[in-house]
Amino acid sequence: MSLKKYSAYIKVVEVGSLTKAAEMLNYTQPNISQMISSLEEECGFPLLVRQKNGVKPTKNGLAVLPAMREIQRGYEKLSETVNQINGLETGKIRIGAYTSIATNWMPKILEEFKNLHPLIEIQVYEGNASELNHWLEEDQIDFGIGTSHNNKWDFQPLVKDPILVIMSPQHRLAQLSLITLETIESTEFILPYSDSHFEVHNIFKKEQIFPEIAYQIRGDETIISMVKNNLGISLLPKLLLSRCTEHIVIRPLEINVSRQLGILMNTKKHAQTPSVNKMIYFINEWVKRNN
Repeated sequence: MSLKKYSAYIKVVEVGSLTKAAEMLNYTQPNISQMISSLEEECGFPLLVRQKNGVKPTKNGLAVLPAMREIQRGYEKLSETVNQINGLETGKIRIGAYTSIATNWMPKILEEFKNLHPLIEIQVYEGNASELNHWLEEDQIDFGIGTSHNNKWDFQPLVKDPILVIMSPQHRLAQLSLITLETIESTEFILPYSDSHFEVHNIFKKEQIFPEIAYQIRGDETIISMVKNNLGISLLPKLLLSRCTEHIVIRPLEINVSRQLGILMNTKKHAQTPSVNKMIYFINEWVKRNN
């Protein structure tokens, strides 16, 4: 069996489309279809189910996917190590990150890192806590940058990010310099979903606070937009608000609450490649310099 076929199948499963996978891998759609068909013939069973809006893996296709990914990563690690011995610095890094991190940190980190390591390819996947958890489980990313709400992954702390109260300048609480938890209970609140900001839910659970939920929203930008339109107040991390200060009032809570940002890795499955280790070290040093 060919590594190219494994890589093609892995990409098709990730994007759910033969055409999209072909574009991303610089193949034609018939080339990808032929590789998948050949791989299915070698395996002795179907790997994909064709649907109107794309493809998805069969039960057997899902069963062989982790082994294919492991072979792909092993080859990448071997190639990087050989190139490193020969004085060449290459590699491929897949990073999952929260929206606030992908927006505020990653452009600067990538610019500086690429200046030092121009031949290392980097892919960034933007997602919430649930998505990072899924990507780590399925080995779709090498590591994530987010928060740890379980003991499932190896977690390297980076920095604490304060949780702050946001509201419209027209809101009746905008004149206050500090917001109490009791005050939050007395006004309409826009609650993020727990898979996006479980820290906010933990605050209410720990402090036994029961806010008046006006809306429950998953998207950060939607929450901020609704706050700007004076539809309620909300709690969001400081990093997420760094570029959203116009037409919004930001106030601290009476209690010191923050989320712990860090690097999440699935170290149980495999050791990291040299390029991934370089990136993790670089991120740690970058955060120390800039926070």
